[in-house]
Amino acid sequence: MKATVRLLAGLVLASALAFGQDTDAPVEDSGFVIRTESNLVVVPLHVYQKRQSVNGLGKESFELFEDGVKQDIAFVEGPAVEGAPEGTARSVPTEIIFLIDFSLSVMMRNLLDFTSIRTTLLEGLRKDVMISVYGFADSLKRFTGPTRDFAKLKRAIELTYESEALGSRVYEAIIQTARDASNRGGNVSRMMLVFSDGFSTTGLSPDIVVQVANALAIPIYPVILGHNELTERYNQGGGGGAWRQPRQPTPGQRRSQIPGGSRNPAGLLRRQSNIRDRESRQAIFADVGPRTGGQSFDPEVLNNLVIRKILGSLADLAETEYIVGYYPSSVDEELTAHQVQVRLVDEEAGKLYGGQRTIVH
Repeated sequence: MKATVRLLAGLVLASALAFGQDTDAPVEDSGFVIRTESNLVVVPLHVYQKRQSVNGLGKESFELFEDGVKQDIAFVEGPAVEGAPEGTARSVPTEIIFLIDFSLSVMMRNLLDFTSIRTTLLEGLRKDVMISVYGFADSLKRFTGPTRDFAKLKRAIELTYESEALGSRVYEAIIQTARDASNRGGNVSRMMLVFSDGFSTTGLSPDIVVQVANALAIPIYPVILGHNELTERYNQGGGGGAWRQPRQPTPGQRRSQIPGGSRNPAGLLRRQSNIRDRESRQAIFADVGPRTGGQSFDPEVLNNLVIRKILGSLADLAETEYIVGYYPSSVDEELTAHQVQVRLVDEEAGKLYGGQRTIVH
C-alpha cells in the first residue's frame, strides 16, 4: 500500500511539473499529501429514497469505518429539515469548481449564461456555497478563487473566452485544479464541473485522475462538448457522405458520374474509424464522473436551457449533501493510505451515494 501511495505521488507530481502554468496558476508543493485541520477528515455523501433526498439524518443514522475498523463520528451536517431558515450556512462550506477547456478546438463563446449562474447557484442556496473558476488548454489558469461576488465571477468567465490557446491537457488540468483547491486548506466540500470535449493531447491515464479525485473527495462532473457533432458526422458517412456500393456503369458512363459512387471507400472507412475512436475517448472522459462519485452530462445541444438544468443539478446536490466528519484514531509514523467508508445504520432509511474516500495520514 505504501508503495502505491508513493507511486501515485510521483505520477501526480511529474504530470503537474510538466503542465505549463501562467500567472495566478496553482503553485506546486513538495508532493501529494492530504492535509486537514486538526486531523479532521470530512466525507461527503447523499441519501435518497425513491429519488427524493432524505433530510434530517443525524449521527445516529451513520456508521464510519477506516480500513474496516469502526470510528467515532465527530459530527454530521446535512440538508435542512422542513421549516429551517432558507440559505442557512453550515460549518463545512461547499465549493463548486468550474474548469473550462478554452483550447481553440473547443472554446464556445457564451458557453455559460451569467443569469443562470446567479439565479441557480447564488440566489437561494446556502451562503457558504462558493464558486471558483479555472480554465485550461496547454496551461492552467485560475481566474478566481471561491467567491459569491457575481461581478468577479462574470469577469472570470469572460477571461476564459479571451484565453483561447492550443493544446488540451484535460486530465492534468483536473488533477492540478483539484490539488490547488485542496491546498487552500480548511475542511471544504468540493465538486468540479469540467467543460471539455475530453480529447486530451497527452497520454496521462484517466485512472490517475480518478485516484486523485477520490483521495481528495472531489467528485467530477464532465460536460461533454461536441459529441453530437461527431454523431452527425458519422451518420453522414464520416463527413464525406455515406458510401454505398456503386451500381455498375451503363455503357459510356464514367464511375465518378454514378450517383452514390465513390472512388475512395477506404478513406471513408478510415474517417469513420477515427470518429469511433474519438467517441470512445469521450466515453472514457465521461466515465470519470461516476468513477469519482459524480456524473456526466452529454447534451445533444448546449443552450441556456440545458446549462440551467446542469447548474440546477449541481445546486440540488449542494443543497442535499451530507458531511460526516471524524478524527482518525491514530497517525502512522510513515504516510499510509487508508480507506474510509460511511454506511447507513438502517438501510431502509434510503440509498447512500458517495461516502467513500482514500485518506493519507
